[in-house]
Amino acid sequence: MTVKISVSTNIKVNAKNAEKLYETNVLRHLNRVANNFRNNILLGMQRTPKDMDNPIQKSDTVIHFPSKRGNPPAIDTGNLASSIRINPARTIGKNYQASVSTDVEYAESLDNPKLKNRPFMRKGSRPYEATVDYARRIMNQISIRKQFRPIKVSRSKKGVVLR
Repeated sequence: MTVKISVSTNIKVNAKNAEKLYETNVLRHLNRVANNFRNNILLGMQRTPKDMDNPIQKSDTVIHFPSKRGNPPAIDTGNLASSIRINPARTIGKNYQASVSTDVEYAESLDNPKLKNRPFMRKGSRPYEATVDYARRIMNQISIRKQFRPIKVSRSKKGVVLR
């Protein structure tokens, strides 16, 4: 009587597929988080309380009502809001990165707590904190465990089979 046990593996192919799947999931996750951050920034600007007691005369016909200190900047011309861009996720060496940025020169002075104190992008701002919470909630979606089945051992007339 002879019992044969055989194992065949595609571990190299499976490892490569797992790595590709993981990278795809990470890039998708980062893009979702970046989109969420941009949307939170814009929503904060749209919903910010305005300081109606201190209007700013921009010209003879234009009056701007700024946001109250400690709140995101109020939308006036839309330059700042329309300048907020997402730089899509990409691989840089062994790291993955996506970013949200603006190139408007007055953005830093608005966001700076020592200057105008209108937080909209900095660490600690409401959009930033809401986005961190969102990223944590969807973090498990990067996992690839559920997409690969475990090895099953069974008996057959020919012996033990690993699948």
